[in-house]
Amino acid sequence: MKTPKPQWGLLYTLFPVAVVLLVAAHRLSPSAGWRVFAECLAALAVIGLTALWVRANRLALALLDHPSAAGTPVRAWVAYCPPVMPRRRLGTPTGTPEQKLAA
Repeated sequence: MKTPKPQWGLLYTLFPVAVVLLVAAHRLSPSAGWRVFAECLAALAVIGLTALWVRANRLALALLDHPSAAGTPVRAWVAYCPPVMPRRRLGTPTGTPEQKLAA
């Protein structure tokens, strides 16, 4: 199995995108209040894009710390929380309108 590598090029392109967003927010804002708002939106967009990059590359980043050259298997744990199923009340039949509204 081939070891995945992080997509560093995508992360490096994020820096010019951040600069363009911040410069556009600074130049295109009509007042100081709108400028602060636009710069905050640009910063949140950059943070969100960085978080998406980390999420997409989390396996490759984890394997950077534990190279498979040693021959030992790497264990990965994934937390899973199934969705909560609605509970049926005791003493009510399954076809009542109350239960249909609860679902």
